[in-house]
Amino acid sequence: MHTPIRIELPTLFGMNTVNAYLFLKPEPVLIDCGEQTEQSWKTLNKALAAHHLHINDLAKVIVTHAHVDHIGMAGKIAKESNKTEIWVSEYAYNWATNPQGMNEIRQGVIQEYLKLFPQLEGSPLQQMFNSAYKLMAAAWGDIPPEKIRKFTKDETLHFGQHEWQVIYAPGHCNHQTCFYQPNTQQLLSADMLLAVTPTPVIDVTLEPPYQREKSLHQMIASYQKFAQLEVSTVYPGHYTPFDNHREVITKQLNRITQRKTECLKHIKAGTHDFMALLEKLYGTNFNIPALPMLVGYLDLLASEDLIKAEKTDQGIKYFAV
Repeated sequence: MHTPIRIELPTLFGMNTVNAYLFLKPEPVLIDCGEQTEQSWKTLNKALAAHHLHINDLAKVIVTHAHVDHIGMAGKIAKESNKTEIWVSEYAYNWATNPQGMNEIRQGVIQEYLKLFPQLEGSPLQQMFNSAYKLMAAAWGDIPPEKIRKFTKDETLHFGQHEWQVIYAPGHCNHQTCFYQPNTQQLLSADMLLAVTPTPVIDVTLEPPYQREKSLHQMIASYQKFAQLEVSTVYPGHYTPFDNHREVITKQLNRITQRKTECLKHIKAGTHDFMALLEKLYGTNFNIPALPMLVGYLDLLASEDLIKAEKTDQGIKYFAV
Protein backbone atom coordinates (compact mmCIF):
# COMPACT_ATOMS: atom_id res chain seq x y z
CA MET A 1 0.00 0.00 0.00
CA HIS A 2 1.36 3.41 -0.97
CA THR A 3 0.89 5.78 1.94
CA PRO A 4 0.98 9.55 1.46
CA ILE A 5 4.02 11.45 2.66
CA ARG A 6 2.95 14.00 5.23
CA ILE A 7 4.52 17.46 4.87
CA GLU A 8 3.90 19.84 7.76
CA LEU A 9 3.83 23.43 6.56
CA PRO A 10 3.85 26.45 8.88
CA THR A 11 0.68 28.50 9.15
CA LEU A 12 -0.06 32.02 10.34
CA PHE A 13 -3.14 30.82 12.17
CA GLY A 14 -3.95 28.88 15.32
CA MET A 15 -3.26 25.33 14.13
CA ASN A 16 0.54 25.94 14.06
CA THR A 17 0.96 23.73 10.99
CA VAL A 18 -1.13 22.50 8.08
CA ASN A 19 -0.64 19.16 6.33
CA ALA A 20 0.14 18.71 2.67
CA TYR A 21 0.39 15.15 1.40
CA LEU A 22 2.81 14.07 -1.30
CA PHE A 23 2.32 11.07 -3.57
CA LEU A 24 5.34 10.06 -5.65
CA LYS A 25 3.95 7.57 -8.20
CA PRO A 26 3.01 7.35 -10.98
CA GLU A 27 3.71 11.10 -10.95
CA PRO A 28 4.33 13.55 -8.10
CA VAL A 29 1.03 14.89 -6.78
CA LEU A 30 0.50 17.20 -3.81
CA ILE A 31 -2.74 17.33 -1.82
CA ASP A 32 -3.10 20.91 -0.49
CA CYS A 33 -0.20 23.32 -0.41
CA GLY A 34 -0.23 25.75 2.52
CA GLU A 35 -0.09 29.54 2.58
CA GLN A 36 1.90 31.86 0.37
CA THR A 37 4.62 32.86 2.81
CA GLU A 38 8.38 32.69 2.52
CA GLN A 39 8.63 30.23 5.39
CA SER A 40 6.02 27.91 3.91
CA TRP A 41 7.68 28.08 0.47
CA LYS A 42 11.07 27.14 1.92
CA THR A 43 9.57 24.30 3.95
CA LEU A 44 7.79 22.83 0.93
CA ASN A 45 10.88 23.03 -1.27
CA LYS A 46 13.01 21.37 1.42
CA ALA A 47 10.46 18.55 1.80
CA LEU A 48 10.35 17.98 -1.96
CA ALA A 49 14.16 17.99 -2.17
CA ALA A 50 14.26 15.18 0.41
CA HIS A 51 12.60 13.07 -2.29
CA HIS A 52 14.79 14.45 -5.10
CA LEU A 53 12.00 16.64 -6.41
CA HIS A 54 11.57 20.29 -7.35
CA ILE A 55 8.42 22.36 -7.61
CA ASN A 56 8.48 21.90 -11.39
CA ASP A 57 8.25 18.12 -10.92
CA LEU A 58 4.75 18.34 -9.44
CA ALA A 59 2.18 17.18 -11.98
CA LYS A 60 -0.71 18.60 -10.00
CA VAL A 61 -1.78 20.12 -6.73
CA ILE A 62 -5.23 18.89 -5.68
CA VAL A 63 -6.96 21.24 -3.26
CA THR A 64 -9.42 19.91 -0.68
CA HIS A 65 -10.99 23.29 0.09
CA ALA A 66 -10.40 26.95 -0.58
CA HIS A 67 -9.10 28.15 2.78
CA VAL A 68 -5.86 30.06 2.71
CA ASP A 69 -3.88 27.43 4.64
CA HIS A 70 -4.80 24.81 2.03
CA ILE A 71 -4.82 26.81 -1.22
CA GLY A 72 -2.84 29.99 -0.55
CA MET A 73 0.43 28.86 -2.16
CA ALA A 74 -1.21 27.26 -5.21
CA GLY A 75 -0.75 30.41 -7.30
CA LYS A 76 2.96 30.65 -6.57
CA ILE A 77 3.46 26.95 -7.36
CA ALA A 78 1.60 27.31 -10.66
CA LYS A 79 3.62 30.37 -11.63
CA GLU A 80 6.97 28.82 -10.70
CA SER A 81 6.26 25.54 -12.49
CA ASN A 82 5.93 24.98 -16.21
CA LYS A 83 3.56 22.05 -15.87
CA THR A 84 1.85 21.93 -12.47
CA GLU A 85 -1.94 22.07 -12.69
CA ILE A 86 -4.12 23.17 -9.78
CA TRP A 87 -7.14 20.91 -9.36
CA VAL A 88 -10.15 22.21 -7.43
CA SER A 89 -13.67 20.93 -6.99
CA GLU A 90 -16.77 22.39 -8.57
CA TYR A 91 -17.60 23.82 -5.12
CA ALA A 92 -14.26 25.59 -4.67
CA TYR A 93 -13.87 26.73 -8.28
CA ASN A 94 -15.22 30.26 -7.74
CA TRP A 95 -12.84 30.69 -4.81
CA ALA A 96 -9.88 29.51 -6.87
CA THR A 97 -10.64 31.78 -9.82
CA ASN A 98 -11.77 34.84 -7.86
CA PRO A 99 -10.47 34.65 -4.27
CA GLN A 100 -10.62 38.38 -3.62
CA GLY A 101 -14.19 38.69 -4.85
CA MET A 102 -15.43 35.64 -2.96
CA ASN A 103 -13.67 36.70 0.22
CA GLU A 104 -15.26 40.14 -0.05
CA ILE A 105 -18.69 38.51 -0.44
CA ARG A 106 -18.07 36.29 2.57
CA GLN A 107 -16.73 39.19 4.62
CA GLY A 108 -19.81 41.22 3.73
CA VAL A 109 -22.17 38.45 4.84
CA ILE A 110 -20.21 38.04 8.09
CA GLN A 111 -20.29 41.77 8.83
CA GLU A 112 -24.04 41.95 8.15
CA TYR A 113 -24.56 39.06 10.55
CA LEU A 114 -22.38 40.61 13.24
CA LYS A 115 -24.44 43.81 13.05
CA LEU A 116 -27.14 41.81 14.83
CA PHE A 117 -24.88 41.96 17.89
CA PRO A 118 -23.95 45.62 18.55
CA GLN A 119 -21.75 44.56 21.47
CA LEU A 120 -19.27 43.13 18.97
CA GLU A 121 -18.72 46.51 17.31
CA GLY A 122 -15.15 47.57 18.02
CA SER A 123 -14.64 44.64 20.39
CA PRO A 124 -11.35 42.73 20.61
CA LEU A 125 -13.10 39.81 18.90
CA GLN A 126 -14.01 41.92 15.88
CA GLN A 127 -10.48 43.30 15.79
CA MET A 128 -9.18 39.72 15.73
CA PHE A 129 -11.51 38.98 12.80
CA ASN A 130 -10.20 42.01 10.90
CA SER A 131 -6.57 41.07 11.57
CA ALA A 132 -7.15 37.48 10.48
CA TYR A 133 -8.78 38.69 7.26
CA LYS A 134 -5.75 40.85 6.42
CA LEU A 135 -3.36 37.96 7.12
CA MET A 136 -5.44 35.68 4.95
CA ALA A 137 -5.54 38.11 2.02
CA ALA A 138 -1.77 38.62 2.14
CA ALA A 139 -1.03 34.86 2.14
CA TRP A 140 -3.37 33.89 -0.72
CA GLY A 141 -1.91 34.24 -4.20
CA ASP A 142 -3.85 34.37 -7.45
CA ILE A 143 -3.74 31.24 -9.59
CA PRO A 144 -3.20 31.65 -13.35
CA PRO A 145 -6.62 30.73 -14.83
CA GLU A 146 -5.07 28.50 -17.49
CA LYS A 147 -3.55 26.31 -14.76
CA ILE A 148 -6.86 25.57 -12.99
CA ARG A 149 -8.68 22.28 -13.57
CA LYS A 150 -12.15 21.62 -12.14
CA PHE A 151 -13.37 18.23 -10.92
CA THR A 152 -16.85 17.20 -9.81
CA LYS A 153 -18.02 15.15 -6.85
CA ASP A 154 -18.89 12.31 -9.23
CA GLU A 155 -15.36 11.97 -10.61
CA THR A 156 -12.65 9.52 -9.65
CA LEU A 157 -9.21 11.05 -9.18
CA HIS A 158 -6.06 9.12 -10.06
CA PHE A 159 -2.97 9.58 -7.89
CA GLY A 160 -0.72 7.47 -5.68
CA GLN A 161 -1.25 4.45 -7.98
CA HIS A 162 -4.91 4.28 -6.92
CA GLU A 163 -8.31 5.64 -7.84
CA TRP A 164 -9.81 7.92 -5.20
CA GLN A 165 -13.46 8.74 -4.70
CA VAL A 166 -14.38 12.39 -4.23
CA ILE A 167 -16.59 12.91 -1.18
CA TYR A 168 -18.36 16.23 -0.75
CA ALA A 169 -17.99 17.11 2.93
CA PRO A 170 -19.52 20.47 3.91
CA GLY A 171 -19.45 21.57 7.53
CA HIS A 172 -16.10 23.16 8.23
CA CYS A 173 -16.91 25.03 5.02
CA ASN A 174 -19.35 24.31 2.23
CA HIS A 175 -16.73 23.92 -0.53
CA GLN A 176 -14.76 21.09 1.07
CA THR A 177 -14.06 17.74 -0.57
CA CYS A 178 -12.28 14.70 0.86
CA PHE A 179 -10.75 11.75 -0.97
CA TYR A 180 -11.38 8.09 -0.15
CA GLN A 181 -9.60 5.01 -1.47
CA PRO A 182 -11.96 2.05 -0.85
CA ASN A 183 -9.45 -0.76 -1.44
CA THR A 184 -6.81 0.53 0.98
CA GLN A 185 -9.46 2.28 3.12
CA GLN A 186 -7.38 5.44 3.24
CA LEU A 187 -9.14 8.77 3.78
CA LEU A 188 -7.69 12.19 3.06
CA SER A 189 -10.07 14.01 5.37
CA ALA A 190 -9.01 17.67 5.00
CA ASP A 191 -10.59 19.62 7.88
CA MET A 192 -13.63 17.33 8.11
CA LEU A 193 -12.06 14.85 10.50
CA LEU A 194 -9.44 16.19 12.89
CA ALA A 195 -8.22 15.04 16.29
CA VAL A 196 -10.13 18.04 17.69
CA THR A 197 -13.54 19.29 16.59
CA PRO A 198 -13.08 21.47 13.50
CA THR A 199 -14.69 24.89 13.46
CA PRO A 200 -17.81 25.29 11.29
CA VAL A 201 -16.81 28.67 9.87
CA ILE A 202 -19.35 31.39 9.13
CA ASP A 203 -19.77 30.62 5.46
CA VAL A 204 -21.83 31.86 2.52
CA THR A 205 -24.06 29.83 0.25
CA LEU A 206 -22.44 28.44 -2.89
CA GLU A 207 -24.50 30.59 -5.23
CA PRO A 208 -26.19 34.00 -5.11
CA PRO A 209 -28.15 35.42 -3.48
CA TYR A 210 -25.39 34.85 -0.94
CA GLN A 211 -26.61 34.14 2.57
CA ARG A 212 -25.12 32.67 5.72
CA GLU A 213 -24.92 28.87 5.76
CA LYS A 214 -25.94 26.83 8.78
CA SER A 215 -22.56 25.16 8.88
CA LEU A 216 -22.92 23.07 12.03
CA HIS A 217 -25.98 21.37 10.56
CA GLN A 218 -23.87 20.46 7.53
CA MET A 219 -21.01 19.24 9.69
CA ILE A 220 -23.22 16.84 11.63
CA ALA A 221 -24.61 15.41 8.37
CA SER A 222 -21.08 14.93 7.04
CA TYR A 223 -20.02 13.19 10.26
CA GLN A 224 -22.89 10.76 9.87
CA LYS A 225 -21.89 10.09 6.24
CA PHE A 226 -18.24 9.48 7.17
CA ALA A 227 -19.19 7.13 10.00
CA GLN A 228 -20.55 4.74 7.34
CA LEU A 229 -17.16 4.43 5.62
CA GLU A 230 -14.70 1.66 6.37
CA VAL A 231 -11.48 3.52 7.11
CA SER A 232 -8.10 2.13 8.11
CA THR A 233 -6.21 5.44 8.29
CA VAL A 234 -7.32 9.05 8.30
CA TYR A 235 -4.91 11.64 6.91
CA PRO A 236 -6.25 14.93 8.29
CA GLY A 237 -5.58 18.50 7.23
CA HIS A 238 -3.99 19.24 10.61
CA TYR A 239 -2.27 17.13 13.24
CA THR A 240 -1.17 13.51 12.93
CA PRO A 241 -2.95 10.68 11.05
CA PHE A 242 -5.16 8.36 13.11
CA ASP A 243 -7.02 5.07 12.72
CA ASN A 244 -10.07 5.36 15.01
CA HIS A 245 -12.33 7.51 12.86
CA ARG A 246 -15.65 6.32 14.30
CA GLU A 247 -14.43 6.91 17.84
CA VAL A 248 -13.35 10.43 16.86
CA ILE A 249 -16.71 11.12 15.18
CA THR A 250 -18.70 9.85 18.17
CA LYS A 251 -16.61 11.92 20.57
CA GLN A 252 -17.06 15.07 18.52
CA LEU A 253 -20.79 14.57 18.01
CA ASN A 254 -21.19 14.04 21.75
CA ARG A 255 -19.20 17.22 22.38
CA ILE A 256 -21.49 19.20 20.09
CA THR A 257 -24.56 17.83 21.90
CA GLN A 258 -23.01 18.63 25.27
CA ARG A 259 -22.16 22.22 24.37
CA LYS A 260 -25.56 22.77 22.73
CA THR A 261 -27.22 21.55 25.96
CA GLU A 262 -25.02 23.87 28.03
CA CYS A 263 -26.00 26.77 25.79
CA LEU A 264 -29.71 26.04 26.29
CA LYS A 265 -29.17 25.74 30.05
CA HIS A 266 -27.62 29.22 30.19
CA ILE A 267 -30.46 30.70 28.13
CA LYS A 268 -33.05 29.13 30.43
CA ALA A 269 -31.17 30.51 33.43
CA GLY A 270 -31.45 34.06 32.07
CA THR A 271 -28.46 34.62 29.82
CA HIS A 272 -30.04 36.03 26.67
CA ASP A 273 -27.23 38.07 25.14
CA PHE A 274 -24.82 36.65 22.54
CA MET A 275 -21.66 38.04 24.12
CA ALA A 276 -22.76 36.89 27.57
CA LEU A 277 -23.36 33.40 26.18
CA LEU A 278 -19.86 33.42 24.68
CA GLU A 279 -18.38 34.18 28.09
CA LYS A 280 -20.52 31.56 29.80
CA LEU A 281 -19.36 28.86 27.39
CA TYR A 282 -15.77 29.90 26.75
CA GLY A 283 -14.72 32.27 29.54
CA THR A 284 -13.36 35.76 28.98
CA ASN A 285 -10.34 34.70 26.90
CA PHE A 286 -12.23 33.10 24.02
CA ASN A 287 -10.76 33.20 20.51
CA ILE A 288 -12.18 33.47 17.01
CA PRO A 289 -13.40 29.82 16.66
CA ALA A 290 -15.64 30.31 19.70
CA LEU A 291 -17.93 32.68 17.80
CA PRO A 292 -18.92 30.37 14.90
CA MET A 293 -19.26 27.46 17.34
CA LEU A 294 -21.83 29.44 19.36
CA VAL A 295 -23.56 30.51 16.14
CA GLY A 296 -23.85 26.81 15.28
CA TYR A 297 -25.28 25.83 18.68
CA LEU A 298 -27.88 28.58 18.41
CA ASP A 299 -28.77 27.45 14.88
CA LEU A 300 -29.29 23.89 16.14
CA LEU A 301 -31.41 24.98 19.10
CA ALA A 302 -33.55 27.21 16.88
CA SER A 303 -34.09 24.43 14.31
CA GLU A 304 -35.20 22.14 17.15
CA ASP A 305 -37.69 24.81 18.32
CA LEU A 306 -35.96 25.01 21.70
CA ILE A 307 -35.16 28.73 21.49
CA LYS A 308 -36.42 31.81 19.70
CA ALA A 309 -34.54 34.94 18.72
CA GLU A 310 -35.97 38.41 19.25
CA LYS A 311 -34.64 41.68 17.88
CA THR A 312 -34.21 44.39 20.50
CA ASP A 313 -32.50 47.79 20.68
CA GLN A 314 -29.53 45.95 22.23
CA GLY A 315 -29.36 43.43 19.40
CA ILE A 316 -30.63 39.87 19.14
CA LYS A 317 -31.73 38.20 22.36
CA TYR A 318 -32.34 34.48 22.80
CA PHE A 319 -35.10 32.93 24.86
CA ALA A 320 -36.15 29.40 25.64
CA VAL A 321 -39.42 28.29 24.07
